[in-house]
Amino acid sequence: MTVYNFFFTVISVLLVYSSRCLGQQPNPCFANGQVSDYDCYQAFALMNFTTDNTILAGEKRIATASGGCLLEVLSKDTGATQRFQIYDAMLDVEKRCSPAMVGSLPYPSFIMTMSQIQPDTPVFGSNTKFDVPSCNIPSPFSPGIISPPDCLKAIDSIRINKASPQKLLAQSRGEISASFKSCSVYIKSSNQLDITLNQDKLKKMSSLITGKCKQLSGSVVKQFGSFGLNSRTQMQIYFNGKPL
Repeated sequence: MTVYNFFFTVISVLLVYSSRCLGQQPNPCFANGQVSDYDCYQAFALMNFTTDNTILAGEKRIATASGGCLLEVLSKDTGATQRFQIYDAMLDVEKRCSPAMVGSLPYPSFIMTMSQIQPDTPVFGSNTKFDVPSCNIPSPFSPGIISPPDCLKAIDSIRINKASPQKLLAQSRGEISASFKSCSVYIKSSNQLDITLNQDKLKKMSSLITGKCKQLSGSVVKQFGSFGLNSRTQMQIYFNGKPL
């Protein structure tokens, strides 16, 4: 084999290998869903930043929605993320995933995801109204009749985390679960940061649900309620039956 043929063979193999590697990269665009640029711009406008136009330190997950567009930013703990970087990433997804404009792209300090959201999607759907309960929600437990006082007792059973300087309720990554007799209560923050609501405020949320839904399952969403600038806190109440 001549030197020329040797190098030609090596280069050919490298080209084939590189093309295969490129072909193995996942498509960043979603196969389903479609959003409008107007809805996504409106969703971006709902994001809250610090005074220096960065994501608040520790706020690892931000989600905002407007109309049919849901924007999600997942930080990587590799430095501050600037407001303009998120805006540019949104434009990048729109351009690369046109015309549907739905997809997920990684960047050095965060991952940007744009997807279509249905009006009745919990927490961020356009039908969600703050402090307005939704009734008869799907339950992970067998059906039954909820006694509203049991829900208040369940909230009373949530202990305070003594190690917390703010005396927050015991929780894990912005999630609290409690149950008493017929009632199971589940509370979750949208940004996975600690819930700052005390028992009295949680009882008010519970009373909103049982006041409207009576003995049925239900949920209610509150704006903020946890650390961070972009949080929503949802409470769900179920009959405390057997897991399905």
